[in-house]
Amino acid sequence: MEKNIATLIDRMVTDCKLIVRNPTRLSWGDSEMCDALFRTLFRRLDATIATYHHLPEYDEVIDWMHDTRGVGLLLIGDCGRGKSIITTGLVPVLLGMKEISAYAVHADELNKLYPFAASTMGMDPKTSCLDYLARCPYPIIDELGVEPMINDYGERYEGFNRIINAAERYSRPLFLSTNLTKGDLLNRYGERTFDRLRHLCRVVEFRGDSLR
Repeated sequence: MEKNIATLIDRMVTDCKLIVRNPTRLSWGDSEMCDALFRTLFRRLDATIATYHHLPEYDEVIDWMHDTRGVGLLLIGDCGRGKSIITTGLVPVLLGMKEISAYAVHADELNKLYPFAASTMGMDPKTSCLDYLARCPYPIIDELGVEPMINDYGERYEGFNRIINAAERYSRPLFLSTNLTKGDLLNRYGERTFDRLRHLCRVVEFRGDSLR
């Protein structure tokens, strides 16, 4: 019976009649290897750092690197503690090490053209960053919360909800940084979206003075 069920499911997936949620777990080595890799990448990605300061928050990211458990990262909290470096630099490099191509989008550019659309096979050159992120297997957004509402023929809506709807449907990990609090996220995007964020991301809170 199990064999028949598996065959049926495989056929329905092939015919695009069924979506099976199957998140991919990634790892960049054991804890020691991930710690060394994190420190190396962080220093290389921000040449403005005179002295590297290892923050407690970084240990949570390193633990995620050891075993992603099929989820992404939601970096939330105070400014100037490395959230954007991790989101726009470290995450794309880590994914690149797995031969996964992903482009980090700043939240205020959601309604702008995706800069690599014209050179991507099968993609409409007029594809927006929002459209790209809604299709991307590994969406990356920096400074979530600063984006404007999307105006579609007079109807205004939160573009981010499109991205997270697709991520939830296909079990895609999300990579996000934001200066909003958990309460701010809940108020802006709603309880349903906030609950999905906790399901698709490992939440890491950054607390403390800016290192800038």
